[in-house]
Order: sequence, then C-alpha cells, then structure tokens
Amino acid sequence: MSTVLENLKTSNSYGKRLHVKGASEIVMGCCSHYLDLDGNVKDLTDEMKCNLENVITEYAKELSEQFALVTKIFYQMSVVPSTINLKVKT
Repeated sequence: MSTVLENLKTSNSYGKRLHVKGASEIVMGCCSHYLDLDGNVKDLTDEMKCNLENVITEYAKELSEQFALVTKIFYQMSVVPSTINLKVKT
C-alpha cells in the first residue's frame, strides 16, 4: 500500500513524500538508506541489513506479523510519477 503526501507551506525543503507499507523483508529490499534513532539518514550497509534481517526472522519465529513503512522524498518536483517501480534488490 502506498500514498503520496504533499508538503504545503512548511519550512521543509521537499515538496512531496511517497510512503510505502508492506512486508518487512520485501520493503527492506527496496531501501538504500535508513534513519537512525536521532533521525539522521544513514546508508543501509550490509551489516545493518543483516541486523534487520535477524530481527525480522526473530519476529517471524514468534509468528508475529510485521510490516515496514518507508518514505521516498521528492525534492523540487511538481508531479510525482504515477508509477514508481520499486525493485527488490537481491
């Protein structure tokens, strides 16, 4: 599931954001960055991917349903593409 939010009259430097919700392991495969606990953008390194995969696996063992929420920011774009291809990296 996804939705686009338009940033109206705020001090942020972006115009629109795409939010995508889905299965954690699928959504993570589309990501190249993450936000740390302080809200700083960090590269999604192989080490962090491994850590996240371990967390996902542990939740799955407990039969806990989990999902992830990701955001894509569009800077200085008047129109967000009607189709965005989120390719899963393998």
